[in-house]
Amino acid sequence: MKTLRFALLATVALGCHFDKLFQPSRGGHAPPAGSPTTRLRFTMQPDSTMKDSTIQPPVEVTAFDSAGNVVPSFTGNVTVAIGHNGSLLAAKLNGTKQVAAVNGVATFANLSIDQIGTGYTLTATAASYAGDTSAPFDVTATPPPPGPATKLEFVGQPTNTAPGATIAPPVRVAAVDDQNNTVTTFSGTISIKIGHDGSLLGATLNGTKL
Repeated sequence: MKTLRFALLATVALGCHFDKLFQPSRGGHAPPAGSPTTRLRFTMQPDSTMKDSTIQPPVEVTAFDSAGNVVPSFTGNVTVAIGHNGSLLAAKLNGTKQVAAVNGVATFANLSIDQIGTGYTLTATAASYAGDTSAPFDVTATPPPPGPATKLEFVGQPTNTAPGATIAPPVRVAAVDDQNNTVTTFSGTISIKIGHDGSLLGATLNGTKL
C-alpha cells in the first residue's frame, strides 16, 4: 500500500508540473493595432546636399505603434539633431529643428548644415518614445560663383519654320563664363542677325533683334 500511495502521489505531482509547462505565458504578446506610439522612424531620409543649402526633399519622421502601424493621432513635438558629425569642425544644424507632428508625421522643411563632411546622420526624438537615427548622408562644398561673362551661347536654338512665320519656341541666348556657367548678373544688350543666308535671295531677319 505504501508503494502504491507513493506512485499515485508522484503521478499527481508530475501532472501538475506539466500543466505549468504548457500554460501560455501572460507576457510578450504584441499589442493590438492602434496601441500607443512606441517609436519614431525616418520615413523620408535626409539626402546629400551642399553646405548651407536646404535638405531636399524635406525630412519626415513618422510615429509608429508596437504593431508597426502609423499613429495618426500622434501630434507631439519631434526634435531632430545631428547624430554623427561628418565634419572635422563643429557642424551646426540650422532650420526648424522641433516640429509638431500632423497625422503622426513631423515634416522638417528647412534644415541645412553649415560644414562640409561625409557620413552625417540625424537623430529624431520625442518625449516618452524611442527615437531613431537616419541613414548617412554627405554635405558638399558650395560651388564658387560664376566669373564674368566672356561669351554668348545659344541655349534655345532656332528651329525650322515657314517663310514669314515666327520662330517657335523663342530663340534664347545666355551670357556664360569661361566654365560655361550662366552669368545671372549679366544685364547687357544682346543682338542677333542672320549668320549664313541659306536662301538664293537676300533674306531679312524680322522681329526684335536687340
